[in-house]
Parts: sequence; C-alpha cells; structure tokens
Amino acid sequence: TEPLTRGIVIFGATGDLCKKKLIPALYKLWLKDLLPENFLILGCARREPTAEMWKESLGYYPDDFLHHLDYQCADLSMVETLRHLPDYIDDMTYFLSVPPERYADAITNLKEAGCLDDPETSRVVIEKPFGHDYKSADHLSALVARHLREKQVYRIDHYLGKDTVNNILATRFSNILLEPLWNRQYIEEIQIFATETIGCEGRSQYYETSGAVRDMLQNHILQVLALIAMEPPSRMSAKEVRREKTKVLAATRMSPSIVLGQYHDYRSEEGVNPDSTTPTYFAGTLFVDNWRWEGVPFNVMTGKKMPYGCVEVVIKLKAPPLKLYEGETNDRIVMRLQPNPHLDIRMDIKSPGLNNDLEEATLTHEYPQDRSVDGYEKLLYDAIEGNQAHFVHAEEVMESWRIVDDLLCEGDHCQIRTVPYIYMPKTWGPWKQVESITNWDYPA
Repeated sequence: TEPLTRGIVIFGATGDLCKKKLIPALYKLWLKDLLPENFLILGCARREPTAEMWKESLGYYPDDFLHHLDYQCADLSMVETLRHLPDYIDDMTYFLSVPPERYADAITNLKEAGCLDDPETSRVVIEKPFGHDYKSADHLSALVARHLREKQVYRIDHYLGKDTVNNILATRFSNILLEPLWNRQYIEEIQIFATETIGCEGRSQYYETSGAVRDMLQNHILQVLALIAMEPPSRMSAKEVRREKTKVLAATRMSPSIVLGQYHDYRSEEGVNPDSTTPTYFAGTLFVDNWRWEGVPFNVMTGKKMPYGCVEVVIKLKAPPLKLYEGETNDRIVMRLQPNPHLDIRMDIKSPGLNNDLEEATLTHEYPQDRSVDGYEKLLYDAIEGNQAHFVHAEEVMESWRIVDDLLCEGDHCQIRTVPYIYMPKTWGPWKQVESITNWDYPA
C-alpha cells in the first residue's frame, strides 16, 4: 500500500465532541470521497483503550472507513508522549477537542515536540471559547503567536461552517439588487435573533462559567453581524474576507442600551450557584461607526427558554419619503438561518378591490436543505485543505472581546448594569426593559 501522507490527530478522542460530531463529519467526507487518499485519523487521549476498543466506542462504521482510524495514548501536558506521534505523515492537522484551559500547554508542548515546526504542513484547530475575557484572550493570543504562524491557527466557530451563514455573503455580493440599499441611506434598523426554547439541559455547570455573553454574543452573533455589515472583499479569499470582518468589528461598539436576563428557576438547577448572576439572556443595541452604517442600530437578542427558537436577521428598510397610502409598513428583508432557512422580501402591494387599501406581499425562497452539509463537515474539510476562510482570525477574536468586555464586569464598579433581570420562561425576556430598546420583529 502507498504510505500515508496526510492525516488528522484528534486530542480528546474519548470525549462527546469526537464521537458525536467529528467522526461522523469525517465519515461523511469519506463517503463523498473528499478525504485524501490513505488519510490517517488518529484518536488521542490520556486514557489507554486499545485502538479496537476506541473504534467500537464510536458506534457502527464500515470496515473500509475504520481502516483509516487508529488510536494512541498521549497527554498534551507531557511533551515526551507527543514525540511518539506518527512522524511519517507529511501534512498533519491537530484538533484540540479539549477544555480551553489546556490550550496553552497543548500548543507549547506540540511545538516543543516538533509537531508544528513546518507552517506549510502543520496546523492546529482550536474550539471556542478562545479566552474567557479580553485579558485572557490577549494572553492566549500572545502565547500562540510566540509558537505558531497565524496561517497555522484555525479557530472554530461552528456557525461559520453552516451553509446558511455563508449564504449571507453570497446573497449580498453575487447580486446587484441589494447592494444599493445596504447602507444608512435606506436601512432604518437591523435586528439579529439567536433564541432557544430549551434551557441548559444538563449543561448548567458549563453554562454557569459561560453565560449568554460568552456562549453566543461574543462569537456566533458578532460573526453574523460582521457578515451582514462588512464591506465587499477584493476577492473571496480567506485573507481578504477576514480582513473585512476585522475592520467592521473594529468599528463596532456596544451602546448603553442593553439588558441582561436570567430565566426563573435557573438558580435551582444542578451545578448552579444559588446566588448566580450568570445571564441566560441578552438584548441590546450595537453601532458600527463607519460611513456605511453610522447611526443604524443593530439590535440583538439571544436567550434561553424563549417562546420561539431560531437564528434570524431582519433588515428593516426606511419608509418612502412621502406617505401616499394609509397603512404603509416599512419593507423588510428577512434572512432565516435556522430552522427551515429561507430568504424573505416583504413589501406592500395594493389589495384587490375598489379602494386603495394595502396588504403585505412576501417573496420567499426556501434554502434547499437536502444538499446542505453539517458545520463540522465543512470546517474539517477546510482545515484539512488548509483553507482558513471560515475560521476566525486572532484580530477578530480580540475585537469581539473588546466589544463585550463591559458586559463581563462584576461588582459595584461596573459602568453598566450587569446583574440580570429575572424573566419567566416562554417570554421574550424582561419585557419592560426589553421593549424600551426597539419595536422588535419577534420571529414566529
């Protein structure tokens, strides 16, 4: 047989992420014949099962696929164990499916073991969160920069692997229809929703250290905002797309108009401090201080135990300069990213009949889901191929933490209120405070 020349090492291979997301995604790539020939998938963890025991723990896969899998005991905190990783692979991707507090040791020791010496043929994939706040993210970025080139670092935000999220750029930049409207001259407001109907569902202990700001706002929502607000890149390359996202995030600021919430009974869940001030909800206004968006509010809502769960962007256009009809409503462009993704353009038309009454017409395109791919499938494929377009640059991470840093303040010295208001499940948050932000277009 031909020698194995490319591969991926998954650290934390006995964990849930590997079993439920990574191996199934790699299997789908294999089924589509998108993995390189003789590709090695090496599971690594501190436990010492045999390769056969590890493969059995993953569930059923055909033997032809399992032929690509192997297992090796290795500890990211012990350099010597990393020196025994395969040295016959010409091009290797290292996936850190481990707790974030182990990232620093992992990168330092992989570099010391010689695994990351060649920036052209070695790379590290890092799961979110990248840091816990601005200060910790800055420290981790400095450590990574000491050991690796930026081209070797693949920071995952699984939202960026979703077809529907990537469709934002395709819809904006492959059509002339929207671009003339996409600015402060014609857009009154943009709303971004990322809501869930469920609570923490057994993840309360993790969520207690995270909360809505770290879990959703700092990463997923700000990435969607960047794709909506960024300038057209000069070409669709990783370098140029990430450059434009960084520029728009650098221009973004949080307004004082914000509300943090916590659903009733959160404090009674297992693993949660009875006096917890962890927010399970955020609503607030951000502004992008550049020529295109000056003065346009970006109103964001994310939370758990909401009446409806979805990820959706609503672009509310301004009213015509002269009102000629009774009952006019501002036009809307709605991008539903999940579930049942679709693009809506809503406008007024004349109702049939003798008078001049108006009714709303909606032009809808449902995004085809039969050909869509899982986020990890897309991101693993890109990482193996060395394409960073759908991964987050270090400067994007730092700008995102800068934007939300005031929301992470605790104690009496905070510039804004960060103690969450209590809200009842199946409501849109602490309504009295939330309704003062804007006239929300609640999804349904």
